[in-house]
Order: sequence, then C-alpha cells, then structure tokens
Amino acid sequence: MDFKDFHDGMLSLALILFIFSITLMIGSIVLKPYIGIQSQERDMIVILCSINIFFSLYYLWNVIRLEKIFKLETKNIIRFAKSLGIATLIYLPHVFVFSILFFKNLHNLEILMISLIILMEILLIGVVLKEVYDLVFLEESRRDAEIEEDRKKYIETEK
Repeated sequence: MDFKDFHDGMLSLALILFIFSITLMIGSIVLKPYIGIQSQERDMIVILCSINIFFSLYYLWNVIRLEKIFKLETKNIIRFAKSLGIATLIYLPHVFVFSILFFKNLHNLEILMISLIILMEILLIGVVLKEVYDLVFLEESRRDAEIEEDRKKYIETEK
C-alpha cells in the first residue's frame, strides 16, 4: 500500500471512529430517558466506546509518528509495523464484543450508530493489517523497493 494512502486512510478512519464513539457515548448518556435504554446497556456502551476512543487515539498517535518512522532505517519501520499489528490484533476481539450490542433491545438510532462504528472498525483494522502485511511479510527486496519509492515520492519531496 502506498505511504500516503495508508497515512490518509488511517487518519480519517481513526478520526471518524473517535467522533462516532464520542457521539454514541454522549448520546446514550444524555438521551437515556428518551430512548428507553437501561443502565446496564448504557454502561456497556460507555465501556465499549471508551475502548474505541483509546484505540482511536492510539492510531492517531501512530499517524503523527508515521512520517518520522518512515525516515528511519527499514528495521525501525518493521518494528513499528509489528507493534502496530500486535495492537490491532489485541483490538480485533473488541469488534466481536461490540457486535453483541446488535442483540440488545436498543433504539434504532443506537443500532445505526453501532453499525457505523463496526463498519469503521472493520475498515480501520483492514487498512492497518494490510500495511502490516506489506511491511513485515512481503519479500525483503520488494518491501525495500516500495519503502524507498515512498520515501522519494512523499518524504523527500516535502522538504
């Protein structure tokens, strides 16, 4: 995957996930009397959205560091990709736990927000795992050629 595509994709998906999670969490708290949500369901939504917010901030932090990392040696890029991949694999079960909310008796507005959040989570995990695969498991000569091409195209031309 191209460096710029990965950067922009991860940035936009992490921001959208952050905004949607904040919206669902605040909406569940503020609109509790209007949508008829029970306290246990609201608490579950708040906990799951808090985890989403934490991971979206983690991904945003990695997006900020991404350009600095790609200026370094290849071994540092691979180390970065491995840590990002491990964090994503830790985040992966959260999607399945979050999908449990579909089976709760929730308001249609919350079901819509949960659907959007799960879609954004799946897209974010897919983008990250694709880039991790390209950086870690791709043939070494091909990987190095793509990294050098991205450095020439995006990082060195910005100076």
